Amino acid sequence: MRKVIIIVFATAIFLTGNVLAIDAAGSAFGCLTTAKALGQGKGYLGGGIGLGDNATSFFGSFDYGLSAYTNGRLRLGIYDPDAGDAGLVLGGDFRYQMLSIAEDPDNPFDLAPGGFLEYIDFEGGSVFEIGAMVIGSYPFETSSGKILAPYARFNLRMEHYSPDGGGSESELKFGFNGGVCFEVSDLIKLYGEFQLDGNDGLFFGIDYNVL
Repeated sequence: MRKVIIIVFATAIFLTGNVLAIDAAGSAFGCLTTAKALGQGKGYLGGGIGLGDNATSFFGSFDYGLSAYTNGRLRLGIYDPDAGDAGLVLGGDFRYQMLSIAEDPDNPFDLAPGGFLEYIDFEGGSVFEIGAMVIGSYPFETSSGKILAPYARFNLRMEHYSPDGGGSESELKFGFNGGVCFEVSDLIKLYGEFQLDGNDGLFFGIDYNVL
C-alpha cells in the first residue's frame, strides 16, 4: 500500500511537470495547508498573499474542522491582474485526511484528497474553476519542539473562461504547489510555497486558531 501511494503521488507530480506549458488562469489562493486534519470543531482564521506572474492576490480564509478527519475552508480576496483593474476572487475547498502518521507510523506521510472551486472576476471577464486535489505532507519536530511540515498539492480542474464580449471556453488544467508549514505555536501557523499552475509564483500565509 505504501509503495502504491508513493508511486501515484510521484506520477501526479511528473504529469504536472509535462503540462505546465499550457496557458491557464491558475489559482489566486495557492494551497497554504497541509494534509493534517484540524479536528472536529476547530477553526482557523487566515490571511495570505500571492505573487504570481499573472496577478497579485490578497485574501482571507476560514478553515473549519467539519469532523475528526474532514476540513472545509472558505476564502475571499482581491485579484489584481498585471493588465487591468483589480477584481474579486472567492472560493472554497474541502479535504479528508485518509492517512495519518500520528495514528499509524507505518504510513509514508499524511495524505488528504479533496475538492475545490474558485471564481475570479476581473476587467475583461471572469474565470470559474472546479476540480479535485490531493495533498501530501510530512511533519518534523524541531529541537525546540515546533513542527515543520513540508507539503505538496497536485490538482486537476476544469477552468471556464467567460470574456465580457462572449465566446466562453472550458479546458482541463493541472497544477502543483510545494511548500512548508511552520507551527510557531499552538495558535499560529506560517506558510510559504511556490506554485506551478498557470499563475506561477510565490504564496505566503498565516493561520490563527480561533476555535
